[in-house]
Amino acid sequence: MVAFAIAVVVMLAGVVGTLIPALPGLPIVFLAMLGYAVVDGFRDITPGFLAVALLVVAATQVAEHYARAWGAKRFGAGRAGAWGAVIGSIVGLFFMPLGLLLGPFLGALLFELVAGRSGSEAVKAGFGGLVGVLGSVVVNVVVALGLTVAFVAKVLI
Repeated sequence: MVAFAIAVVVMLAGVVGTLIPALPGLPIVFLAMLGYAVVDGFRDITPGFLAVALLVVAATQVAEHYARAWGAKRFGAGRAGAWGAVIGSIVGLFFMPLGLLLGPFLGALLFELVAGRSGSEAVKAGFGGLVGVLGSVVVNVVVALGLTVAFVAKVLI
């Protein structure tokens, strides 16, 4: 039970980590599952369960990066704005916490302006980059909570 309690606490820290894009929330959740499985001898958490969890984590991590570009494109950004949102998100990590929100917005906006788009089009694209980031945070939280609930159910039921 001690290993289970530690795993759940670490997983909840991972859920909180999904709210802060600089922290690897989903990998933390997965590593807590893996750690418990090793300590438990893979009785409750099987290699198959871990494989599915790892696929979910990997797919969500990939989708997170596409969400930033998708948000910008959905709001009218071209290829430059989509790339700007992704690059801005990465650069924004160095200017936390405000950079987490401003990075994708400014990245999409600046790249669109450099590509020759009008100011209003660039602002709209920047807003889309921000929407993409916020959407990816919501998805990460939901997936992290889902994995945590699945883990708890698998161990206790």
